[in-house]
Amino acid sequence: MIRPAMPDCPECSRPLPQDRRYAIWCRHCGWNLEPAPAPHEPAWQLERERRLADSLAERPASGPERSVSAFLLSVPVLLIPLPGLLGGIALLVFYRPIWFAAPFAAVLFVITAIFRPRIDRLPGSAQPITRTQAPQLYDVLDRLAAQTGTPKLQYVVLTLDTRIAIERVGLRYRRTLRIGLPSWTVLNPQERYAVLAHALYDDRRGLHDRVLGAAQHVIGELAAAVTPGALDSAGDGRIKHSEGVVVIVGQGSDDQILHSWLVKLGSAVLGPPIRGYYRLLRRLDLAGRQRREYRIDRRVAEHIGSEPAAAALERVLLADICYRALERAVRLGRADDPLEALRRTAAEIPEHEFARLVQVDRAGNGRSDADHPPTWQRTRLLRAHPTPTTSVFAPNKDDELRAAARAAVVSLHD
Repeated sequence: MIRPAMPDCPECSRPLPQDRRYAIWCRHCGWNLEPAPAPHEPAWQLERERRLADSLAERPASGPERSVSAFLLSVPVLLIPLPGLLGGIALLVFYRPIWFAAPFAAVLFVITAIFRPRIDRLPGSAQPITRTQAPQLYDVLDRLAAQTGTPKLQYVVLTLDTRIAIERVGLRYRRTLRIGLPSWTVLNPQERYAVLAHALYDDRRGLHDRVLGAAQHVIGELAAAVTPGALDSAGDGRIKHSEGVVVIVGQGSDDQILHSWLVKLGSAVLGPPIRGYYRLLRRLDLAGRQRREYRIDRRVAEHIGSEPAAAALERVLLADICYRALERAVRLGRADDPLEALRRTAAEIPEHEFARLVQVDRAGNGRSDADHPPTWQRTRLLRAHPTPTTSVFAPNKDDELRAAARAAVVSLHD
């Protein structure tokens, strides 16, 4: 909550920042620091991550990265579509009468469709960046690939979200670097180099990681499909009393009510086993994922330096502010130069707001996504084992990305 500006903290009487565009808080006693959001992960996962982080503080990145049991549970998920497809075709070709075989074949085809491999796709606003458009950026990527021992990247795209990572995209499984412009803008050249190095190391995954990731992707989508959302409910017209006020819950159409009941039935029958299987996969692989990320952090620190690697993890917390500023500029029609708008927003964010976001993220045990350890634990371990910052070749200007950024904004209106 943003409160009116006041000269001193009411708790410790220290001077307060007076920039009313951001939350006014006291960095000395924590007065008016926004409460951390409630964690979405189950309690067992948070507790296990805490124990793992504590053990890694004593023995950094010790132990195996791969779980054999998680791999064995993942393989059947990916093998289901093949026998389902072949079985359905065999029923239609060899079994008679056809009217009897067709329903069973349809069931097998539905199972095949449900467990089909998922294809990663880029957002509609993603814009490709070629070597001709950005020779300096590709030169940096080539040098970094040689330094990390990874293949050169041939595909780079720019998006308007905050993600910076290498993904395998489309039917051709193209290895593509995805640069989220808001995150890219808040990083300095050394921090960008650390983020790119982390993405390249993270892409060095073997059969175990790819099989497990694909299975979790399939089961995760199934779990989301059988979990009721805000649009899957319909009122029933009943009268309810709430604190002395009569409230009539609006009644949806017959189709909406039927859909709501079918979703509830599917969640009650199919939800528990699917969600349980998904949680089991993640629980078995949790320790390996955490160790793997910590080891990647150490490799990045050895090549780039521990401080840029740690600072990059913290600086991306500012990306959401830049993203919201870009959204406002797009709505108001002022995003003719989105790169300049993001750069100006990033430069205007005061240091006390950055410190507040770091504190809030730590209080909420925040992370970049569910596969990564808490950010504050990662930065603590990096700074506990300092390595010198090396001199690297990195672009100081983003003029090479300007045309792609403008095209991405234009695509939002199409």
